[in-house]
Amino acid sequence: MRKWMLAFTACILMTACSAEEENSGEAKNDSTNSQEYNEATNTEGEEKPLSVAELEDRINEGMNIDTYSAEVQSWAEKGQLEMEETVIVEEENTSSADILQLADGFLGVAYDEKEVTEVKMFQSAEHAKEYFESL
Repeated sequence: MRKWMLAFTACILMTACSAEEENSGEAKNDSTNSQEYNEATNTEGEEKPLSVAELEDRINEGMNIDTYSAEVQSWAEKGQLEMEETVIVEEENTSSADILQLADGFLGVAYDEKEVTEVKMFQSAEHAKEYFESL
């Protein structure tokens, strides 16, 4: 009887251990699948080019230059915009303007050492360059 009891207890322990391993494996697979889904979802939205309207809401006159630079760099790395050119505004050597190519046009962003001073939409990079060089 004692041997029977030990064998029965061993079976129950082995069954419990294998059930834990299955649950652990399923949880691991669920978290892996969830992570893969999140990564796929995130990258899908990140590669979509931004429009002029979307950036007009995000870049404003008076915006801190460090914040502006960090955001533009992030969007460029994700492929959401392309930095077409940086123009030095001739009137003041401390001022510059970035020409950003977006999905539906170009956005010119003028700034000085501290903040964004002007945000303007253009149909071409050449028009933007001419505008900022004439200031």
